[in-house]
Amino acid sequence: MFGPRDSRVRGWFMLDSYLPTFSLTVLYLLLIWLGNRCMRNRPALSLRGILTLYNLGITLLSAYMLAELILSSWEGGYNLQCQDLTSAGEADIRVARVLWWYYFSKLIEFLDTIFFVLRKKTSQVTFLHVYHHASMFNIWWCVLNWIPCGQSFFGPTLNSFIHILMYSYYGLSVFPSMHKYLWWKKYLTQAQLVQFLLTITHTMSAVVRPCGFPLGCLIFQSSYMMTLVILFLNFYIQTYRKKPMKKAMEEAGKEVKNGFSKAYFSTTNGVISKKAQ
Repeated sequence: MFGPRDSRVRGWFMLDSYLPTFSLTVLYLLLIWLGNRCMRNRPALSLRGILTLYNLGITLLSAYMLAELILSSWEGGYNLQCQDLTSAGEADIRVARVLWWYYFSKLIEFLDTIFFVLRKKTSQVTFLHVYHHASMFNIWWCVLNWIPCGQSFFGPTLNSFIHILMYSYYGLSVFPSMHKYLWWKKYLTQAQLVQFLLTITHTMSAVVRPCGFPLGCLIFQSSYMMTLVILFLNFYIQTYRKKPMKKAMEEAGKEVKNGFSKAYFSTTNGVISKKAQ
């Protein structure tokens, strides 16, 4: 459908055939279903030590990819508005190697969901969560096979930075003593939304000023990123807008008893108590 694959990535691990990527995605979905069934009548697992190492590992991998993508694109003199697939020579290969790690990291991140299942954090295993993890792994198999460098570098650069922040947050959240310092969760979601919008803008800039990068891939990427914007925006509204309003309404309802406010019951013989004041 996309034409011949990029010969520069021929023979790279897991890229020559789609079967491993597809099979691992099916296994991921199956493990979610089986895991929820197995954990239904079992106590939640803590996994504190494993989670600490896992989040630290993903944070370090993201830092490596961020640094390497910046250095390799700088070395190749990448044009921020539109960058083709071949003009940077060896720098393009260097970018492709980092993007292979980015693709492989999407497989590693399947463990996010498995850990949620084992810890019985079922509220975290939403359609958005599963769709995002499963689709990214498969889409990046396509990216590595057809457009492994050039314009493809921008989204992973931003995403690697976001993942440094995100997995640092997850790592700290494992420790209850740190919870009082983790007030910035909603800002991570805001940063993710900004990331998606910047990636769409960067992708569409190559449509406005083409440089030979495949047009179909640009349109597909923009369309996919729009689905993430819609889903993440819905998540943000449901989590950080509607819930606080609902909680405020419930608390306001508790303030009234038999049609009278608490202030009424805090008065005695017409004298308002200090609490009511």
